[in-house]
Amino acid sequence: MSLSASEKELMRRWVETWKRAGPELERIKEEDLRAMTDEEAVQQATQVMAMAGRWLESNPGYERESGLVEQQRWFKKWKHPV
Repeated sequence: MSLSASEKELMRRWVETWKRAGPELERIKEEDLRAMTDEEAVQQATQVMAMAGRWLESNPGYERESGLVEQQRWFKKWKHPV
């Protein structure tokens, strides 16, 4: 697939925007996590587990491994999408 000059420029601008925005967004995320109460953390974890449960229900043929190892694989994928 070949990109046009305008598509390449748009992609370049997108990358530059994220190079600037990424560190600031990471700082905001870390600030939010530090400010989170235990109750809020439990709520967030509960929502993540509910989402995982819904996904597993909708994919009944999915073969799980040990659980924790699989969870770490998913977290890595979510943090760094392929």
